[in-house]
Amino acid sequence: MSVNTLLNKDFITSMLTVDDPWCSSHGSDNGSEDLGAGLLYYALAYSTKARTCVCLGSGGGFAPRLMRQAQRDLNIEGGRTFLVDGAQKVSEERKEVWGSPYWINEDSTFRKNYPEVEIVLKLTEDAFNEVFVPNNISIDFLHIDADHHYDGAKRDWDLYRTLVPDNGVITLHDTTNYRDPCGVPQLVDEIRESGEYDIVNFPLAYGTAIARKILSVDENIAASKASRTSAPGPRKQG
Repeated sequence: MSVNTLLNKDFITSMLTVDDPWCSSHGSDNGSEDLGAGLLYYALAYSTKARTCVCLGSGGGFAPRLMRQAQRDLNIEGGRTFLVDGAQKVSEERKEVWGSPYWINEDSTFRKNYPEVEIVLKLTEDAFNEVFVPNNISIDFLHIDADHHYDGAKRDWDLYRTLVPDNGVITLHDTTNYRDPCGVPQLVDEIRESGEYDIVNFPLAYGTAIARKILSVDENIAASKASRTSAPGPRKQG
């Protein structure tokens, strides 16, 4: 166990980066003590006390691990983390470009370490129409990392941002991946130009951008008050 440090490196390597060859795209590495952009995902979920986190697409389950771990550490009552991935339903053409999930098997390390993460094996548009909208699911923290083609990334943005309240937070991955056919950088430019969202783009590995809706002064004050009154659940003893 790490001593005199905020981060428990043994825990990081045994729970958060273990058996995840895809986390290198977030500035970490398989089995590494360095979380890279993963620390952003954890900090955003933790600081906003996000009750509902949704990750669209994940090769190794890296982002949903960090989301769920923040909820565990806060002991948030009713906290839920969803992972939506089309997996084998994705077209062969796009699987050849972006690959397939590493955690599909039920005995994968990710699924054993975080069994409460709710996995939705559907294309993101189908999950939106068949799971999230019918169940009135509001998303406090949304991470977009599914189809990186422009049309797919924009569709995910256009659909799922409607489920995020004004004081929620959205992250997008592959925002500095300028290799064809990745269209996420173009989407981030368009979001910024729309004037609706503040954008902070971190060039960590393949890039992670944080998007938050621009609020009025009164809306910011209300959101600030809400963040001070929303508290995690009671700490369990033992």
